[in-house]
Amino acid sequence: MSRAATTLGFLATPLLCLGMTCAQAPPVELATLPGPTGSESISFDEEVKPVLDHRCVVCHGCYDAPCQLLLSSYEGLERGASKEPVYQATRLLAAPLTRLEIDAQTAAEWREKKFHSVLESSNTEGYGALLLNMLALGRARPVIPDARLPEDFPLAIDRTLSCATDAEFETYASEHPLGGMPYGMAPLTERELGVLSTWVQQGASPPPAAPPLPRAAVEQVEQWEDFLNGTSLKQRVTSRYLFEHWVFAHLYFEDLPTGPFFRVLRSSTSPGTPVVEIATRRPYDDPGTEDFWYRLVPIESTIVHKTHIVYPLGESRMRRLAELFLESDWEPAKLPEYDASEGSNPFATFAEIPARSRYQFLLDDAQYFVMTFIRGPVCRGQIAVSVIEDNFFVAFLDPDRDMSVVDDVFLNETKDLLSLPGENESDLAVGRLWIKYNIAQRRYLAARKKFYALHDPDDLGPSLDALWDGDGHNRNAQLTVFRHFDNATVVKGFVGEIPKTAWVIDFPLFERIYYDLVANFDVFGNVGHQISTRLYMDHLRMQSENLFLAFLPADRRQEIRESWYVGAERDRSYRVNKIISMDHGTQIQFETDDVKKELLEKILARDPAVAGPPDLLNRCGKPPCDSPKATLVEKRAQRAFQRITGRTGAWVSELPEMAFLIVRSHDQPRLDASYTLVHNRAHTNVAAMFGEDKRLIPEQDTLTIVRGYLGSYPNLLFEVDVDHIDVFTQTLEAIENATDFEKFVDRWGVRRTSPRFWSTLDWIHQDARQRRPTQAGIFDFGRYQNL
Repeated sequence: MSRAATTLGFLATPLLCLGMTCAQAPPVELATLPGPTGSESISFDEEVKPVLDHRCVVCHGCYDAPCQLLLSSYEGLERGASKEPVYQATRLLAAPLTRLEIDAQTAAEWREKKFHSVLESSNTEGYGALLLNMLALGRARPVIPDARLPEDFPLAIDRTLSCATDAEFETYASEHPLGGMPYGMAPLTERELGVLSTWVQQGASPPPAAPPLPRAAVEQVEQWEDFLNGTSLKQRVTSRYLFEHWVFAHLYFEDLPTGPFFRVLRSSTSPGTPVVEIATRRPYDDPGTEDFWYRLVPIESTIVHKTHIVYPLGESRMRRLAELFLESDWEPAKLPEYDASEGSNPFATFAEIPARSRYQFLLDDAQYFVMTFIRGPVCRGQIAVSVIEDNFFVAFLDPDRDMSVVDDVFLNETKDLLSLPGENESDLAVGRLWIKYNIAQRRYLAARKKFYALHDPDDLGPSLDALWDGDGHNRNAQLTVFRHFDNATVVKGFVGEIPKTAWVIDFPLFERIYYDLVANFDVFGNVGHQISTRLYMDHLRMQSENLFLAFLPADRRQEIRESWYVGAERDRSYRVNKIISMDHGTQIQFETDDVKKELLEKILARDPAVAGPPDLLNRCGKPPCDSPKATLVEKRAQRAFQRITGRTGAWVSELPEMAFLIVRSHDQPRLDASYTLVHNRAHTNVAAMFGEDKRLIPEQDTLTIVRGYLGSYPNLLFEVDVDHIDVFTQTLEAIENATDFEKFVDRWGVRRTSPRFWSTLDWIHQDARQRRPTQAGIFDFGRYQNL
């Protein structure tokens, strides 16, 4: 159906309300959308999906997609939208599960869960289908090119959404005439609108069945399903442990690095037959049947960067798992229980698996596991990630120096003290739980101190060898975490300037962080679950920091810790997690007064193969520091960046959390280089859930710059010709206030309203695929700022 522009009539005179500004709204006119141009049917895979992927998935690809409208697959389009948000910090009861392709399989089943269609309509006004009406509204009221949106234009990620149905569209359009799609961004092209409009008007035909997997993939799926479904008791316990740690992984085969990607699930059907997933809230929940199988299922939706947490499988991986779990010296007596009290505590559930096997399994792919903490189903959550500093380094205790690994008695006596909030599911009695876990942590730390003292009777303390060295080759031994307000990133190596804090993680800490933030965490849980998860993480952060401090001179530990917790001295968790290493020394010899920096530099210098290439962008002692294989464009850019990284000043505080920067080579486009600017916000402390804005120290904020792309949610894009890179950095350093920064964006920024916005995104996604094809995915621009 092709139709002319339609003026919608109204039953009542509505009000236009954007932000806090309200005025009487005029009738809203929908623009004409391009109609069918021929008799040929539009192909979903070849024509519709590319438009959705590159223009719609950038905001509609994760749990925090507006109105739960996921456009990364046909199934998401068919499911439609919901008025119920996934992220609702105040709900008293856990929300019903609405995981796409898991908790319902048909459109009818989703309608029962109160999702409404965006492709079909009973409304005769406008185009009928909600998707087309939204596009027509956006075309009727396009943004002003290259201009900032009105100050009261609602863009906050936690803004109230109406999520109108097709029957409510008339009212929505009158109240939000600027609320068409794409929301607050540059318009789609005539061709893009025509593809979507024609496809919907032709009946929104689904794509054909997915093509068969490559033979090499089929064979390896069979091998891994055979491995995971081994019948021995030892194999069954091992497979459960692997499943609980791979549940959010995008698995791929080493000889097929660009996919297909798979997820592992529990099915009521055996390998070789169609999968029937057993859907449970948490991976350790009872499957409800003794007969189930672990299956590998291809991921057919568009890969989005936020949830693309890759984990390789291959012959070497299978041999390693067999070595760690099947060939090691242990024999289980029974299958673990599935009840919440035991299932949520991995130290009880998997007590029979040697701690060394479990810890080494985590260490082998430490970045993957830390990535699941911060890039899994938790698509956003300032309350959750406010538990960490904006940037810090992570190292790990060597298994041979970890008493939970070398002394079986230690974990056996303390496992009940290591229970996690998941055992309480969605209990609202947060205060009671807080007290319970404070007491448990105090007792655990006392027991830990006792066991370590038995193995160090002379109180000599740790040496540098007590830190895991990656077995001389594994770069997972050193990690850096960056927080971007309500999301975070982890990378291999120590990246950026020497941070305020650092962590050392042992096995009990590593496993508890994973279960607290991943296996136990329920994104649909109630306020009690979310708060107890956050409060428990306070303990784990402080214990990790204190373990790092144990490597420093005893007379400096408390002083340095106090500098990390200014104003938090009365916090209960701070007092519970006091430094327990004060009565032993350190075997590391220090020669400078900045012992924290010196220790981190010693870790870096210990093994260059593990540390990786030096971070010359952010830790250049005497500029210029040129990377050995840098192109001329990269050298010019990096020399300019080296003058501003790690610096403080008013200009840093004006920057968004994270921005992508493209340095253009005007005469050789193949040499164009991409970078990420990371704004590290300084805090007096991160000990409290609320009031973060009162604990910021903007004059101490710093900037880290990395080559390529860091993070999933860019807040701004910049483009600069390499010939102007020095002017770019000099102008940036001269910024004193928001007005100066707006002028800076005028000159070099790519606003969300810019006519080149979409082409710049296309370049970034293509460049990301070329740079790291296995890890690449669609970035989320739902947090793109109005600057």
